[in-house]
Amino acid sequence: MKYLIFITLFSISFMGFGQNTPTESVTRLSMGFHLGVNSSRFQTEIDSTDVSARIGWQAGAMLRYGNRFFVQGKLNLGQSTVNMVTPDTALVNIESQLQRSFITIPVTLGYKIFQSPDGSSSFHLSGGIEAMAILKTQIDENLFYFTQDDFEPFSWAAVGYLGADLWVVRLDLGLHYGLTPMLQNDENSKNVMGTFNIGIIF
Repeated sequence: MKYLIFITLFSISFMGFGQNTPTESVTRLSMGFHLGVNSSRFQTEIDSTDVSARIGWQAGAMLRYGNRFFVQGKLNLGQSTVNMVTPDTALVNIESQLQRSFITIPVTLGYKIFQSPDGSSSFHLSGGIEAMAILKTQIDENLFYFTQDDFEPFSWAAVGYLGADLWVVRLDLGLHYGLTPMLQNDENSKNVMGTFNIGIIF
């Protein structure tokens, strides 16, 4: 009977110790879904074209592995829209709209700068690399300086995120800076995009 009581007390103590283990020592695999908006700015030196951003959208899924330090990957489907104004030879400005549908795969390394004791909420920073594949480019007929074939079908970007996990709600604000040319005949053309997402994580 004494041995049974000892084993019971030892088991209770062991379970209590396990419950007090810091969350930093637990590595997790998390998954989430999100929906958000984006705003793109095209940088180009061709024909002094001025570009103004409009609101686009994106939606996707996320996988995250780690705890205080983590690696995160996303798969996004979305669309970006910009207005492009190009001076005509007759000194008349031509305004056109450019829409691009895309798939992006950003992979980042991150650090949670704050984490709740139970690990359910945190604020974090992350950065990494992003691959973008263009599914469709739609250009107004007014934009005669460019055609669909002038745009690169694939590009790379550096990406950084400021995010928060609030229980099951996930928020992130991102900046995506193009590293490769957007246009085939302009080596200095870049796509700079800001994103905001809201989603769930579990």
